[in-house]
Amino acid sequence: ITATQMLESMIVNPRPTRAECSDVANAVLDGTDCVMLSGETAGGEHPTAAVKIMAETCCEAESAVNFNSLYQAVRNSSLNKYGNLSTSESIASSAVKTAIDINAKGIIVCSESGNTAQQVAKFRSGRAVIVLTQSERVARQCYGVMKGCKARVLPSLEATDKIVSEEIESLKTAGEAGAGDAIVVVFGQSSRQGATNTMRIQYA
Repeated sequence: ITATQMLESMIVNPRPTRAECSDVANAVLDGTDCVMLSGETAGGEHPTAAVKIMAETCCEAESAVNFNSLYQAVRNSSLNKYGNLSTSESIASSAVKTAIDINAKGIIVCSESGNTAQQVAKFRSGRAVIVLTQSERVARQCYGVMKGCKARVLPSLEATDKIVSEEIESLKTAGEAGAGDAIVVVFGQSSRQGATNTMRIQYA
């Protein structure tokens, strides 16, 4: 999370300085998971404008990101540091690379502990990551802490095919996916924690 005095001048002014906008954009380009306002919205005179300008700046900066290059950089960093990838990390890496290669509309992750969701977010797909989980804690982490993730809490992750198909239909209904769009799905053959071992492609 990148925070503190990002748009400080907007506590009193209706527009930020050029330097402040550059700071926000550079945070996005450097790979931050989240940017945060504090005084600008808590006690500033233009809280709504501050949020709007920060969101617009983030979207503009993210449109300039080469996600394929970013993915390779993150993967190489992990390999250089640890020498190899864990099973869940390897599955997440493959899912993100596949999503980039086939221009998938999104990635659906069934995650009990949140670890797989974190791994997918880490590799920076540039696509929406929908996390299906039984954990309220994991769902809360998805909003703001895990880049590009949003969550849906379910009573069970047992019937994977059914819940994934229902989620894809929800995406179509919401206009977030169209007929024939590719969706990458990551899950485990068992719903127990740490069992993620499968990646597949489904079509809306």
